[in-house]
Amino acid sequence: MEDTLRKLARSIYWQNLYINAKEIGSFSLFDNNTSLSKIQVLFLHWLSVYNSVYQDLSNEDDYISEEVIKDDIRTDAYLLWRKKSKGKKTKKDTEENPLGLPKIKFKTKRKKN
Repeated sequence: MEDTLRKLARSIYWQNLYINAKEIGSFSLFDNNTSLSKIQVLFLHWLSVYNSVYQDLSNEDDYISEEVIKDDIRTDAYLLWRKKSKGKKTKKDTEENPLGLPKIKFKTKRKKN
C-alpha cells in the first residue's frame, strides 16, 4: 500500500495538485477537509516529502536526480543523507555559537610607525 502511495505522490499530476492546494488555500485534495483517514495522512506525508525532493532537484542539488526519485530505496538513502548533513551543519553552528547570536568581528586600526 505504501509503495502505491509513494508512486502516486511522486507523480507530476499529484505534485501539481499538492502545490496548487498549498498556494490557493480554498482548493482541497480530498472531499473531506477534516477527520482524514490514515491513508490520506500518509499520502499527504509522501506528497510533502517528494515536494521537497523535487525542490532539491530544481535547485540543481548534485546528489539527486530523476533516477534517484524513481527508486524508493535510493530516495530514502538521499533523505537520510540530507538529514544527517543538515544535522552536522546545525551541530557545528551550535557549537560555534551556542546562543545563536550573529557573528560580529571588530577590527581596530593600527597606527603606522
